[in-house]
Amino acid sequence: MIFQSLISLYERLDKVDEIPPFGFSVEDIGFVITIDKKGNLIGQPEDLRTKIKANTYEYFPSEVPYSNKVNVRSSGAAKVPNFMVDKADYIFGLSRSSEKKVHQEHFEKLIHKVCTDSSDEGVIAVKNFLKKWNSRNAANLEAWKEICGNNGKWVAFRLQGETGFIHERPAIKKLWSEYIDKKIYPEGFCFVDGRKHPLQSQYAQFKFGSGASLVSFNEKAYESYGKKRGENAPISVESEFKSAAALKHLLRTRKQRLRIGDATTVFWTERESVVETFMGQILNPSPDSQDAIPVQKFLEAVRAGKMPAEIEHEGDVKFYILGLSLNKARLSLRFWHVCSVGEMMGRLQKHFRDLEIERNPERDIEFPGIWQLLKETARETKDISPLLGGALTRAILAGANYPQNLYQGVLGRIRADQAKKNPNTGKSISNVNYLRASILKAVLKRNHKKEVPMSLDPDRKDVAYLLGRLFAVLEKAQLDALGKINATIKDRFFGSASATPATVFPRLLRLAQHHIEKSEYGHVSDRRIAEIMEHVGLFPKHMGIEDQGLFAIAYYQQKNALYKKKEAENNKRGE
Repeated sequence: MIFQSLISLYERLDKVDEIPPFGFSVEDIGFVITIDKKGNLIGQPEDLRTKIKANTYEYFPSEVPYSNKVNVRSSGAAKVPNFMVDKADYIFGLSRSSEKKVHQEHFEKLIHKVCTDSSDEGVIAVKNFLKKWNSRNAANLEAWKEICGNNGKWVAFRLQGETGFIHERPAIKKLWSEYIDKKIYPEGFCFVDGRKHPLQSQYAQFKFGSGASLVSFNEKAYESYGKKRGENAPISVESEFKSAAALKHLLRTRKQRLRIGDATTVFWTERESVVETFMGQILNPSPDSQDAIPVQKFLEAVRAGKMPAEIEHEGDVKFYILGLSLNKARLSLRFWHVCSVGEMMGRLQKHFRDLEIERNPERDIEFPGIWQLLKETARETKDISPLLGGALTRAILAGANYPQNLYQGVLGRIRADQAKKNPNTGKSISNVNYLRASILKAVLKRNHKKEVPMSLDPDRKDVAYLLGRLFAVLEKAQLDALGKINATIKDRFFGSASATPATVFPRLLRLAQHHIEKSEYGHVSDRRIAEIMEHVGLFPKHMGIEDQGLFAIAYYQQKNALYKKKEAENNKRGE
């Protein structure tokens, strides 16, 4: 099903020339060298990369002649060159300070083999360059360390006086196409359609680390009936190319690819739809993106239960979701899910409704992305569990339960941050913020079937909810009495109050009486405490993690309600 869907995507994109034809691939070009018709190097190599951050670059994409052999080259790489464009080893015959004569010799041989006696100016120029180039001169080139380094990628040729690359010349593309059409493959039955076709011996590799294949038989333990490698799952040359090209396209695009933790998720529809281009921005929004405002309006309609106008007639269109991660020499299939666009909109609606809780519209993001949610589970982004991102993405897209360690991670951060201070002002920072409260609410609602209100519910009688409210009221009483202090009861007792209430609350209630006596408005706090305590019997000796989450939500909502009331009173006095 995965291969058939990818092949269908290729055929759709091929009709509008958005994907390379057979024998070609879009690859990253790092540098280009300009040569004249006699093969002389003109000036220095030009760096085509755009630096994003340390050791991270955006490369110049180009449609290059490409073969499956290059895709899977490894130990025998020296004798498997690409045509007309390749890494520095093949172009210059040198890698750092090590000579690579075999690489360059086979690169040159392939050009002679493909082009024979072609009179194309580009072909003649490259042949002349390779004939007269001395590999030892490469080390004297500017930026040589970058060219042959890990971030150098491929080097292309450019003919003096032209703007495009030599490998992009129509005559050279034609020569390559004619060459690969002559190749003879063994025949057999393809597992994709069950028919007899020329078979590809190995599957394409994709850029996950050093490269990995979607189907791989890299150990004898995986082989059967004496068959070697790709013979164990035979695929036709055409099907292998189309499926690989489609997946490469998805992995290159930013709008249909989502990378979270160790998982990469790609998504597409059976026919062109705005959903496939919006999905990346929906799940991992960027405020600076040009799609930010359209996506916001799109999501507002989705959350309201309406089908956005852009996809009003696309409810039955199939939507494909493929989640991958690296597992040694092959790609690990994290999840594969097929549904309709209408079903996907329903899942997005459910996700954002599950998360929905009262917020500050000026400060809190209305539709948080996956990465924003994950950041609430760890002190630093590098500490986020690599498996959690894929699990959360799957839960959202498949409508499944949220991963439980998302909930536990948030509770852990709430306890760890209970005494956190702003380094600039020294003021206490709230350990239960909007995103943490919304995550707790979503998990309780979806996984544990608990109804959790969006804002304060004074009629709710759950002990955990009442105690969360009570803790917020006691903290307010302390601040009303003492003003700015180094440590509030939240800083010292939040974790124990939510986990073992019986050991903490009696002490806090006694302390509150002193605060009430000192405060000008102590009678207000006294009344609030009494209203809550009226419904609290014995303090529980221990509360489970579900109740701890409800405690934190109630604390967040009660605190919001208290400060909203104070702001309203201040505004009234100002009038």
